[in-house]
Amino acid sequence: MVQDMSYGKLKLLFINIVSVLYKATSLNVHRLHLDLREVKLLVNAAKQEIWIQEIFIFLISGLILLRFVMCFVGLASNIVAIYPILTNSQPELLMPTIIVQILDSVALNIYEIILGYACIKYLYPQSISVFVVFFAKMTIKTICYISVLNIFSEKQHEIMSHMTYAENGGNLERESSEEFEIAHVQFRPINS
Repeated sequence: MVQDMSYGKLKLLFINIVSVLYKATSLNVHRLHLDLREVKLLVNAAKQEIWIQEIFIFLISGLILLRFVMCFVGLASNIVAIYPILTNSQPELLMPTIIVQILDSVALNIYEIILGYACIKYLYPQSISVFVVFFAKMTIKTICYISVLNIFSEKQHEIMSHMTYAENGGNLERESSEEFEIAHVQFRPINS
């Protein structure tokens, strides 16, 4: 079976399985609880006004919860995406994976960069070098996720094109076979 698979299909399947395994290990409610408690401790240690601390606790906790929910949705969509990758059919099953990757890997990464900059600016202004490293890491991470997103989009487009071609080719073959049958029918002369 592996010998019959193309390199692109194997690459996409490998990326998908690694993503499933990573997201399955990330779904840990105890870790989520600890992260949410740690946010409050770190923000309160900044010694800012109480309303600024509450806003940052809300924004950071919201990001952590969104990441957790998107991890769960991404796990489900990646499991569903295995079928169209293997069978080259039903390209609509790749759309949830593409949408989740856009939201999780691109939109939430941009939100995290903006929130990281705001945290450095308002909570810990002396730590600008930490933000530079954080920004470089998030930029590389986002670029990698966009390349994976492009691979999934290409596969979905390839399956859709293949299905459209098969549908149109099937109609052409049927029409041409009907034309062939009509060509061999013997007609009687009208005057007889």
